[in-house]
Amino acid sequence: MLKKKTSVLIVSADGNPNKKIQIPTFLLSYWKHIAFSFTTVVLLGVVGIVYFVNHRNEKRYAEVYLEKIDKLRKRNQQLTLDDASKQVNIDDVRRSINNFDSTLNRINAKMKKRGLKALAINNAGGPIVEDDGNLEELAKYYVNMLEDVENRLDGAPFGRPHSGRITSRYGYRGNPFTGGGREKHSGIDFKGRTGESIKATAKGTVIFAGYKGGYGNLVAVRHANGYETRYAHLSRIRVKRGQRIDVGTTVGLLGSTGRSTGPHLHYEVLQGGRTINPEKYFQF
Repeated sequence: MLKKKTSVLIVSADGNPNKKIQIPTFLLSYWKHIAFSFTTVVLLGVVGIVYFVNHRNEKRYAEVYLEKIDKLRKRNQQLTLDDASKQVNIDDVRRSINNFDSTLNRINAKMKKRGLKALAINNAGGPIVEDDGNLEELAKYYVNMLEDVENRLDGAPFGRPHSGRITSRYGYRGNPFTGGGREKHSGIDFKGRTGESIKATAKGTVIFAGYKGGYGNLVAVRHANGYETRYAHLSRIRVKRGQRIDVGTTVGLLGSTGRSTGPHLHYEVLQGGRTINPEKYFQF
């Protein structure tokens, strides 16, 4: 097929023969088909190269994207765990704050029984909160502080046993019967009406409940830390010896028994067996 050749005369621009070459007749007869096939092969090669390059880039981009997606997934999981941990901490703090509130409410109830103003704690001077991690410790601090206040309040005779006007204070005074001389008044007298309730100012144990000389009908209560309170001149006694009582328990009714000039309550506070001025305990 390639042995049969055809002479081709190459003519210059001025029409003169310049050169003659021989080309296989097959190429002249099928040059269109050959050119088309060659072009097709070249195009297919180019397309293949483009496809290969694009495929390689897509694979590389896919790996990068998958890596980023994996990092985002792990970050999201960590954030979820952190949120869960923070929620647990918040729940712990909320429980501590609820304990704080309940303790404060108990204290204020006891303050009310004593005729004292409710306890309000603002800027109490606790530990400084530098970050969220200290919130639980702060709540524990306040709860412990309030529990300590509550324990002290339970064992000390704070407040007034009766709301009446004070007619005679602690210390030396003139003799109320003769009007002359001076005598030591070991407590405070509250004016009132016969039959009005007399309240205990602290929890404790009744160590005396009966008639005792100038005190008349007397109730004596022993408290924590060496405290003792006495409620004298009662018209009626409402507790028994050995009975454990709480703050606000009615120990008796106001009267005028014993060495008394009229209906009133004689109230004493002792510590270590010695009388002290009850008015020191009228404010918390």
